[in-house]
Amino acid sequence: MIKRALIGSPLLIEQTKGHSFNLDTVLLAKFLKFSTKIKNVLDVGTGNGALLIYASELTKAKLMGIEFQDIRYNLAISNMKLNHLEDRSEIVLGDYLTQTYHHLDCIISNPPFFNTPEKSKLSQDEGSRIARHELNLPLEDFIKKVSVDLKFGGYFYMVHRADRFTEIMRLLDRYQLVVKRLKFVHPYMDKPANHVLIQCIKQGGQSLILEPPLIIYKDKHEYTKAFEDYIGGKIDVT
Repeated sequence: MIKRALIGSPLLIEQTKGHSFNLDTVLLAKFLKFSTKIKNVLDVGTGNGALLIYASELTKAKLMGIEFQDIRYNLAISNMKLNHLEDRSEIVLGDYLTQTYHHLDCIISNPPFFNTPEKSKLSQDEGSRIARHELNLPLEDFIKKVSVDLKFGGYFYMVHRADRFTEIMRLLDRYQLVVKRLKFVHPYMDKPANHVLIQCIKQGGQSLILEPPLIIYKDKHEYTKAFEDYIGGKIDVT
């Protein structure tokens, strides 16, 4: 078990190899904005609780997480206690698609990125398979349920692959989740975006803020100043 500070935060995280959080989580955490009107936040696929711990610095809202895998669930419970968040957090072990939530203020998620490939192409590690592929959380089912669970005017934040952006936008529109902020993340200045950060409001107005793109590297193994400023700390997501 490894204990260390979160990137850009004094709060702590405990993790084991294979059950850590990754840079996607940090990118989304730094994209979050919460108003004082938000009284509850649900993290779908909370993993070891890293995204909720980041959120705790931005809001006084109740912190809720749901995790499908018991190892990650137990880590999330432990990390809430480590950061003295157990009194304002609630972590559930289960399948998000079968859980009942009503009129949530905000849902956040770093969901599985990949369509389910042929079995021969899947990772041999079950935990990695579930975290990376839509085995238990197909994208359309996920977005549809987010819309059901949010109250009118509720917020939805997600990080995903940029090459699925058209599909994502179509599904968000279908389920009345209006995109309000977008930020594309590029590995290099001259390379296509590989991630997109999305903020939606359920049945919100049509105005959209397209934020400046974030470029991670200026050279091999050399981060841009804009990226370092964005994440606010030394990068070590192993």
